[in-house]
Amino acid sequence: MNGYKVFQDLHTHTYYSHGKGSPRENVLAAIECGLEAVAVSEHGPGHFTFGVRGKKLQRLGEELISLRREFEGKINVLRGLELNVMDFGRSDCPENRGDYDVIILGYHKSVPPFNRHALGIWGESLLGIKNDPHRNAEGILAAAEKCRADIISHPNLYLKVDIPYMAECCRQLGILLEVNSSRVTLSEEEIRIICKAGCGLVISSDAHTPARVGDFALASEAVTRADAWDFVKNARKVQ
Repeated sequence: MNGYKVFQDLHTHTYYSHGKGSPRENVLAAIECGLEAVAVSEHGPGHFTFGVRGKKLQRLGEELISLRREFEGKINVLRGLELNVMDFGRSDCPENRGDYDVIILGYHKSVPPFNRHALGIWGESLLGIKNDPHRNAEGILAAAEKCRADIISHPNLYLKVDIPYMAECCRQLGILLEVNSSRVTLSEEEIRIICKAGCGLVISSDAHTPARVGDFALASEAVTRADAWDFVKNARKVQ
């Protein structure tokens, strides 16, 4: 990793949504990788297919609290949530947002817009009609600011955004942009632009199986090519 080590994996999934392992298995895998912290960050309730909601979301939270106690001193188990952009400037952020250690926000498919205004923006973008990356970034950033997001996941996935503008706004808001190791959605040049703006990065596995927890290979290669390790906030230089 070019002298750097990623010490947290803040974006992993389990069978509570569309993953294949349990929260415990993700924690054990993270310990095996030598990580200091791992978060289970399932999709928020607004996702039509994979959203975790109601009693199921409550049960997941209780399980993560229990795992945190069990593995205290070995690894920090974090309660995360990957929110969905529901329409322009709005997400499915829960009322108890403060109960979560990590809030990720991303644009995903299978999230129905709830007003005509949003349908115009997102629908046109998905269909490739009047695709406006700047306007897309504005909608996502407005939602991120309202929900006090820590991370914006996989920028450019499904929806092209204005990276220079997003990077500058995220720097001002203190939001990190994700280099996703499941599918790198940022070009080398875009990563350089983000760093030039002074915006922080986070590397995540976006693991959907325990075997992929702590797998940062693709993201690490991208960050190395862009010479951007100094901007990765969940990595540190090793001797």
